Amino acid sequence: MAFSAATSIIVAQAFRYLELAPPSSFGDDSEKARDAAEMYPLAMSSCLAACDWSFASVSVSLPALAALPAGIAAEDAYPYSYQLPGDFVKMQEVGDGDVDFRIDASGLLRADAPAPLRVRFTRRLSNEAILPADFQDAVALRLACYLGNRDIGTTSKLDRLEQLAKMRLQDAMRGDRGNASSQRYDGRDDDGFWADEVTL
Repeated sequence: MAFSAATSIIVAQAFRYLELAPPSSFGDDSEKARDAAEMYPLAMSSCLAACDWSFASVSVSLPALAALPAGIAAEDAYPYSYQLPGDFVKMQEVGDGDVDFRIDASGLLRADAPAPLRVRFTRRLSNEAILPADFQDAVALRLACYLGNRDIGTTSKLDRLEQLAKMRLQDAMRGDRGNASSQRYDGRDDDGFWADEVTL
């Protein structure tokens, strides 16, 4: 798997955190390159799913499926079924907040509301170059933690990487705070910055 230039920078940074030389070519068949290619999507998805990022948020109106896929049964509680977009990572809003829904193992969104159904979700980005620098660094650290399970022999160093990864992800959350209003979606009193409440 050949990485884009932006992905290569994130992967190279992960190896720097591991105090290891990065692969000489990210398109080669070395063990390092294979491991990075395998774990990079997981690291990116993990960081994207950790927060309602403004830079990865998108709202769309979904049409209901005319028929369910073969072998998938209808459900009385959720009479409408929708196909989630291919770049879906995590649901943030469905309808106006009064829609009962469930995402099942087949990747379908089941709901009690008819089409068109407005949803807002965190999407997977194909161009990492547009990602904020602190988020790219958080992904690099998460990738380093995944790769470090094999490449680092000491538990203490892995623990330090894990702590740094959590801190950097929260820094990225703080950096994203100015890109959306401060109103809470959960109806609770606004008693501080939401990222301070996140348990990573």
